[in-house]
Amino acid sequence: MSHGDGTDDVHVYWTRPSYEPGLESLLDEVERTTLSRLHLDRDRDRYISAHVLLRRVLARHTGIPEQEQRFHRRCVLCGGPHGKPRLLTPGVDPADLVAVNALDTPQVNLSYVGSRILLALREAGPVGVDVEHWDKTDFAGFGAVALTQAEARELLEFDVVDRSPARATWWARKEAVLKATGHGLRVDALNLRVSAPDVPPVLLDWTDPEIARPQVTLADVPVPGRYEAAVAAAGHVRLRVHVHEVADVAPSPL
Repeated sequence: MSHGDGTDDVHVYWTRPSYEPGLESLLDEVERTTLSRLHLDRDRDRYISAHVLLRRVLARHTGIPEQEQRFHRRCVLCGGPHGKPRLLTPGVDPADLVAVNALDTPQVNLSYVGSRILLALREAGPVGVDVEHWDKTDFAGFGAVALTQAEARELLEFDVVDRSPARATWWARKEAVLKATGHGLRVDALNLRVSAPDVPPVLLDWTDPEIARPQVTLADVPVPGRYEAAVAAAGHVRLRVHVHEVADVAPSPL
């Protein structure tokens, strides 16, 4: 919700995978197609749990029951049906892009890794969220693919024991920005610079030669364990982040 003083609320819900038989019945055709490509039980459980959480949260915020929710997905780059899901107002035809673009339903974004699933919800505009496990970004060559030269120098200023969470924070902040703008991997991580993990998050530079620098507002999200997370909202706003732990996605309502 956007307030008269310029404050913009973003709700971040986090949970752990908690699959129960039958939950996949809530998934739509696009999600079932993606699920069919996942062969490991832990990946399937995490995917199902994440998309059930999506429906639980949207039901709470909109009053539309989980079973009645329908989604529009459209990539901002290629137009394909793999963009961020947008909840359709009942009665809106997904093919009617004018109607879809005029929707006043909340915008959402999912991220999950290991035993953490995060969902960000924003009433007022595009949002992106990302969660990273320390181990996933702790590999040789990370800096070469993920950090600008300035960021790589800043990383060396951290004590060795602090570099794993620092890497994860850098990556989570960058991914949150790219997911909020809808560009994803279209923009190389080396073409944007964010602030160092020991200072408040902000997009400092954007050097993509084809895409103009976006306006985004960043915030870190506290997540327990060896995880770092961030959320980004399109536009320059006073971002107020509300973090909610969901013990189990299976029961309804939240």
